[in-house]
Parts: sequence; C-alpha cells; structure tokens
Amino acid sequence: MVVKRLRKEDRRIQLLEVARGIVRQQGTEALTLGYLAERANVTKPIPYDHFGDREGLLMALYQDYSDRQLNKFRETLNVDNKTLDNTVRFFSAAYIDCAISAGPETGPIAAALSGSRALQTFREACVAECADCLRTALSPYITLKGVQGEAALTAIIGAAEALSTAASNGVLARNVAEDMLCGAMFGVLNTCADSTK
Repeated sequence: MVVKRLRKEDRRIQLLEVARGIVRQQGTEALTLGYLAERANVTKPIPYDHFGDREGLLMALYQDYSDRQLNKFRETLNVDNKTLDNTVRFFSAAYIDCAISAGPETGPIAAALSGSRALQTFREACVAECADCLRTALSPYITLKGVQGEAALTAIIGAAEALSTAASNGVLARNVAEDMLCGAMFGVLNTCADSTK
C-alpha cells in the first residue's frame, strides 16, 4: 500500500471526510478505525494516531460539525441583525443550513455519542457552546438567565436539532424547517418575556 504523504492536519481532514462517508453509506456500526484505514487507503496506525479509538473518532466527527456550526452562527449573527426578528431568522437559517450542508450522517453520529457517559458529556458540552452563542446573540433583546433561561435555550436547541435533522434527511423542505424553527423560537421567547412582566 502506497500512502500519500499529507500534512497531519490535511490527513485528519481526509480521515474525517472518509469517516463521514462510511456513516452516510453504512451507518455508525460500520465505523471502526481499522475499516477507516482501509477505506482511506492508509496504514492502520494512522487513524489511531489521530483519534486514539472509536470514541475519539466519533467525538472528532461531532466536534468538526459543532465547530462549523458555531463558526456559521458567529459569521451570520455578526451581520446586520439589529432586531430580535432578524436575529431569530438568521439563527434559524444558519442552524438548518449547517445541518443540511453537514449531511444526514450528523444525526447518527450524535446518536452514537449517547452510547457512554463520556460521549454524552462531550455532546452536552458542544450543545452548551451553541446555546451560549445563541444567548449572546439574543442578549440585546431578551435576557435568558436562571432556570427559565436554561429551559428556554434547551427548548430552542431541541427544536433546532429536531427540525434540522428532518431537513437534512429530506423529510422537511429547508424553508419549512426554517419557518418552524423561527415560530418555535418566537413562542419560547414570548413565554420568557411574558413571565418577566
């Protein structure tokens, strides 16, 4: 086997792409580091060097998705979003768009992350980072703090995950998923605003 020499970061990107392809075509059950090496046409030690074990590979896949998502949110929310309406619409569009562009394999990867406490804790940290980004974007218009603020963010992120999964799987059209997410966000935020009066 001839292994093309790539820089370490380029090799990692290649391995993550191949791993996403395996999940897309065969599901997470087929994803092992040995099979990844075979499909990527590299020697077996290379995936182990990058990810350590299967759990590390799953976390790297989800982290890559989470990083892309957060970058998209920050980029989108830094645009002229001087109203609550614009902020909600931009966030909804960015969330759905990111899930669609990531592909339908993101859902199974997220599900596989609930397989152990360490994986679940990792996924929860990624979701919390997304919630913090949203809290910051909404802060000029509404303060989400305490138990109610956490409940509101949990509801919004839960709706965003469900709708984006449906959109990335082709069950919902992009515009329908975006509109539903906007509606869910406005409903949750109105409930928060009403309870602070």
